[in-house]
Amino acid sequence: MRALIRFIQRHASLLLFLLLEAISIVLLVGHNAYQRSRIVSFNRQLSGFLYQRVDGVRAYLSLREVNEGLAEENTRLRNALSLYDQLTDSALVKTDSLQDYRYSYMPARVIQNSVFKQYNYMTIDRGREAGVFRDMGVVSDQGLVGIVLESSDHFATVIPIVNRDFRLSVKILSNNYAGILQWDGNSPLHADLHEIPFHVTLTEGDTVVTSGFSSIFPQGIRVGVIESFSLDQGNFYNIRIRLFTQFQQLFRVDVIRNFRQEEQRTLESNTD
Repeated sequence: MRALIRFIQRHASLLLFLLLEAISIVLLVGHNAYQRSRIVSFNRQLSGFLYQRVDGVRAYLSLREVNEGLAEENTRLRNALSLYDQLTDSALVKTDSLQDYRYSYMPARVIQNSVFKQYNYMTIDRGREAGVFRDMGVVSDQGLVGIVLESSDHFATVIPIVNRDFRLSVKILSNNYAGILQWDGNSPLHADLHEIPFHVTLTEGDTVVTSGFSSIFPQGIRVGVIESFSLDQGNFYNIRIRLFTQFQQLFRVDVIRNFRQEEQRTLESNTD
């Protein structure tokens, strides 16, 4: 209390000035229509500015929920599109049943990711309890991501395209010629396409997609576009692919389950 009294005594002149100013403003606004309208207009502008900033902060804080909702919606659409493609395939004759449903997609979040190493890995927050096992495909809304290497009860590690051990059969969409996708350990934005013979007509900008020759991915998943190619020696092109997936910005993915993977692999193993 004494501190308050000393504060008032010390700043008595300033406090009296502020009080008189407030009384003057009240009298001025109360008896002058123009000044009152200006004060009201300023108050509205200030309120609008503050509401806009608060709304912006609220929208920013809700981005996580929005992104999660969009990821779930993308997964539902992938599953619906996969089912539609399989039921309308000319090789399927029973379109009144789900017994031919081959692929399903499961959303997951990337919780660890390396990009600039020679042997990059990522970790996702889905494991065996969610049905994620070795050799399942991983994609994103951008395109191809990688293949599950190992899984624990709640997590799984993924070999992405940008790992020197990664190999996958892909094809050029415009002519259906298939080759092997491989990363050279340099830029995470590019990969190389091998085993495309020299007589094939190539065009820069051609889209590259999964071939469907493996039991991991369905065909048609976006991989990248041909950025450049050359024929230095031998009978095959050196083809540079610009990848669709931006691995530094990768936070949400989908894990692909092939319900017929074991059957296909068992048959191929017995044939070999």
